[in-house]
Amino acid sequence: MLLKSSFLALIFLFISSCSGRNTVQSFTFTGMGTLLTVTYTGQKNIAVESEIKQSVENFEKQVSYYKKGSLVSQFNRLKKESELLVPHWFCELVAISLHLGVETDNAFDITYKAKGKLWDSKSETPPTDEELRRLSTLVGADLVISDCKRNMLKKKRDAVVIDLGGVAKGYAIDSVGDLLKEHKITNFIVNFGGDMLVCGNKNGKKWKIGIKNPLKPGDFLKVISADKMSCTAMATSGDYERFVVKNGKKYSHIIDPKTGNPVDNAKSVTVIGKRATVVDLLATAISVNVEKSHFIKKIIASFGVAVYTLSGMPPKWQTFEPRERPTTHTEGR
Repeated sequence: MLLKSSFLALIFLFISSCSGRNTVQSFTFTGMGTLLTVTYTGQKNIAVESEIKQSVENFEKQVSYYKKGSLVSQFNRLKKESELLVPHWFCELVAISLHLGVETDNAFDITYKAKGKLWDSKSETPPTDEELRRLSTLVGADLVISDCKRNMLKKKRDAVVIDLGGVAKGYAIDSVGDLLKEHKITNFIVNFGGDMLVCGNKNGKKWKIGIKNPLKPGDFLKVISADKMSCTAMATSGDYERFVVKNGKKYSHIIDPKTGNPVDNAKSVTVIGKRATVVDLLATAISVNVEKSHFIKKIIASFGVAVYTLSGMPPKWQTFEPRERPTTHTEGR
């Protein structure tokens, strides 16, 4: 449940014009371990671009698992029953992650890292099932207590740790989208390493996004035309670009919180919905259960999202859509 690989690619055409209203602006910077690109229509706004860069930088400093001074690290060092006072947004992010994790039957769990960090070690030998089982008492949403009226977090066991990598990027995308709207910029794409929020239109035309085929460079599994009148969030998770190697074998970076083992055969999982925070989290959860169609259908019924998967051996492309489809038009296989 670390940050996801990038499978989505923007494939829209830029339109040039002397009119500021028709100009498409774009700027790219690095952060959260990937390339971050924001595209919007209208006149270039350096002040807003700078505000976005600063807000993402500040956000990353607080949600990083690896930065010693982050709020995540402060929580992870906390002793049981001790209270940590945090900003309201951070408390809400943790609370939402815990709640939605339970809704996925704990296929997504921010406390997974007690097991997951064994795969991060430099040892060439994979952790044994017994080693992972011994850590099961440190994994579970009920081990973290959030009280966002008081902006307080605490844990039930000293060694409980959290990692927000599977949801932080989506939350950052939504936050940037909200910031753009506050500045009256309503036609934009926020693309953070392939996870994105697409709002409005490109001078009256729909934004188009393609889902890359991880098995065939340059090929798209599906092309999606976003609704011109609203926002569409998309997130993709997969196991072919990011992995660890133990004893010469590649293992996915996505960890099943229940077993502590990497997922198998989840080549690409794309989720489409309304909020990037939600689809980011769901893409990870579905990757854990990618070959369980009943689980995917339950997620669709609960969240009203569309899901596209490439999984199994040999890889099979599957489409799962709600009865009332998200406000997008799709072209694909």
